[in-house]
Amino acid sequence: MKKKIVFVNASLTGGGSERVMTTLANYLADKGFDVTMIVVRNRERTYELNSKVNYVQLTYKNNNKFYILYKRIYEIRKIIKQLNADTIISFLTDINFFTILSCINLKKRVIISERAHPLLINVNEKKPLYIRIFKKILYPLANSIVFQTRFAKKCYPSKIQRKSFIIPNPISPNLPNVYEGSRKKVIVAAGRLSEEKNFSMLISAFYEVSQIHKDYKLIIYGRGHMLRELKLLRKKLNLEEKVKFPGYVDNLMERIKNASIYVSSSDFEGISNSMLEALAMGIPSICTDCPVGGAAMVIENNKNGILIPVGDVKALSGAMLKIIEDKEFANLLSTEAVKVRKKYDVSKICKKWIDII
Repeated sequence: MKKKIVFVNASLTGGGSERVMTTLANYLADKGFDVTMIVVRNRERTYELNSKVNYVQLTYKNNNKFYILYKRIYEIRKIIKQLNADTIISFLTDINFFTILSCINLKKRVIISERAHPLLINVNEKKPLYIRIFKKILYPLANSIVFQTRFAKKCYPSKIQRKSFIIPNPISPNLPNVYEGSRKKVIVAAGRLSEEKNFSMLISAFYEVSQIHKDYKLIIYGRGHMLRELKLLRKKLNLEEKVKFPGYVDNLMERIKNASIYVSSSDFEGISNSMLEALAMGIPSICTDCPVGGAAMVIENNKNGILIPVGDVKALSGAMLKIIEDKEFANLLSTEAVKVRKKYDVSKICKKWIDII
């Protein structure tokens, strides 16, 4: 009899957690598990599910937040009971809350996962008190908790740590081959255009680079509420012809495979999928050594990439200049970076999930 797995997530729209969960659900379905994906927010789908995965989109008759909260918990619980699922897996803090509440007294195995900084919304703001209280009450009810890094795990009390696991993100099996030709004079970044990604630091650092290497361009892929603010900074620095914002694209890795540099400028981050895949394609990469330690877990400084301090514009511009001006160093980074393909292969990472399930 097939083991029945239910995944619960916010949406399948462009985020890192959605990407990882989709990859995991597709893999398990191919391995013979009976897989259902419940999505609680009705948004555009940018990730494709395997045809073997049963997809359930929750919808609501009105926008009253209390009604939606009740309906989510009720519907998730109803589906789990109807399917007689064995294991329930959820990602993201609020979705973890809904899932745990939905499973009370159902005697199901509940696995939740934190995907970013457990304590902070941004570097200057702690998560609201009600979230911290809910975590303290509800998280101990889960059977297992998956973190991406040791840093994230250590943010929790010992009773949580005792039933936690560290599983990094997998690298997509569908990456383009490593680019062999001359790289374009383009620096790339990707992610949600929000405060914690600190793309303003990247633009400021690129300004310094562009004063020396005038033929380089910066392309930042993604969408988010900070687009207008970032465009104003671009205008202020007179970079309108050199800094581009194409938005979200489906074929990101195909577009950036021949870039000269990939940059992750985040103030905090779980494990960036884009960073992992840029490394796997041999793009010389620079990342902030930020909590929750994802970049530091993957990058050996000055060997397969460059780690810089959070918020350090000078260090970032210096690292970009080093890669641009020292071709031998850039080639060394590229050669070593490709090795992450094997270490974070989908089958290896998904096997860790299967072991918990």
